Amino acid sequence: PMPLSCDCCCNRRWPPRSLSWNGSVTTTVTTTTTTIIHRLSIMQEGSWDVSATEEMMGSRLSFHCWPSSRLEATRCIAPFGALYTPLKKLDPNCCPPTALPYDPVRCSTNTCHAVLNPYCQVDFRSKLWVCPFCLTRNHFPPHYADAISETNLPAELIPQYATCEYELPSVPDQGQPCFLFVVDTCVHPEELNELADSLQQALALLPEQALVGLITYGTNVQVHELGFEACSKAYVMR
Repeated sequence: PMPLSCDCCCNRRWPPRSLSWNGSVTTTVTTTTTTIIHRLSIMQEGSWDVSATEEMMGSRLSFHCWPSSRLEATRCIAPFGALYTPLKKLDPNCCPPTALPYDPVRCSTNTCHAVLNPYCQVDFRSKLWVCPFCLTRNHFPPHYADAISETNLPAELIPQYATCEYELPSVPDQGQPCFLFVVDTCVHPEELNELADSLQQALALLPEQALVGLITYGTNVQVHELGFEACSKAYVMR
């Protein structure tokens, strides 16, 4: 899976004021190292606190180290994946305060298309960035290249912004928001009751116009139709 500002750095936007970004005026970004120091302190304790990382970034990965070769990748037991929590309130030091209102800069390789991120190597003189996945050297778009420098970074390259959300102007409005709840029913009855209570609280917080779906899985997978009040209806898959 997998967020233009900072108020020490935050409420400032990229690129500098006097430049136009999709028709809007923006301002310069500076960086801090608070989150980086926090991450290092977690690692130095001798164990990686998955919950703390998830709380900071809103995502949980199935790996801690990316394989450096195809051979190492074939030795990985668990498949690579990430769980991301949409709409999660993140630490303001870990992401921009608002979603970025433009399309992400992507790797030019047809088989990659990775997004510009803090882990990319950047050549500020040549206005190039290197994709960390396929090692392709990419040119920055003109509106990036004209203003980017070591002291003037877009939000995507700020080190502590490991999570960025985008509002894509190229994607039309999709209408009502949709929330799909996927529930594991293979738990103790007490836990299931607590889960049901949590789901009811979550439903109460959703917008009135939101669409809601429910999938439960245990011995079988059931896709529930929630539009029937008189009786419950579900499609069962074994």
